[in-house]
Amino acid sequence: MLRYLSIFLFSIVLSQTEIEETPPQLNPDHISLTIHESLINSFFQNMGEIRGEGTSSVMDYTWFLLEPRVEIEDDQAHFFAKVRAKTKNFRVTRDVVGTMGITFDQEQNVLDVKVDKADVILDIDILGKNVVLGKLDVAKHFSKSLKLNGPQSIEDEVEFKLPDGSIRIMDVEVVSYNLKLLKDKIVVSTSLGFKIKQ
Repeated sequence: MLRYLSIFLFSIVLSQTEIEETPPQLNPDHISLTIHESLINSFFQNMGEIRGEGTSSVMDYTWFLLEPRVEIEDDQAHFFAKVRAKTKNFRVTRDVVGTMGITFDQEQNVLDVKVDKADVILDIDILGKNVVLGKLDVAKHFSKSLKLNGPQSIEDEVEFKLPDGSIRIMDVEVVSYNLKLLKDKIVVSTSLGFKIKQ
């Protein structure tokens, strides 16, 4: 009996120790916004035709951006596309692999999504010889980023009536934010704080 009582007391102490070792979250996520990569890809698909002209020492060419898309993984986002270059006599398609820049401006409460880097070498084979038409910086053709409002409370202050009839106003402010890139999505979350307005 004493043995079972000792085991029982030891397990209670061990359970309490485990509970006490788990630190509370300092700023819990009160409000969050999830942006799925399909929203960004829909933006790319509906941009219309993106094309340009180029000149090399050998010939002039026209290029077209095809199938632009973003793929979001844990802690990273990549840009993928194809570029087709056409001359009078040749046509070549090259894959584009780049990176996305994803930031959150807490002061403005704006999520900023842009093509950060996406370079491709346009080259063709002429009679067994590799001829470089040029290097194309695809990112510069996305000069404007996609901007989305971040999560926030509807009001900057909350007003309520006290039992004595007086009015108290509480300021609502963003204490912290967290930007995470997860598989197929961007998650922005904020923690709110409240204080009595003086």
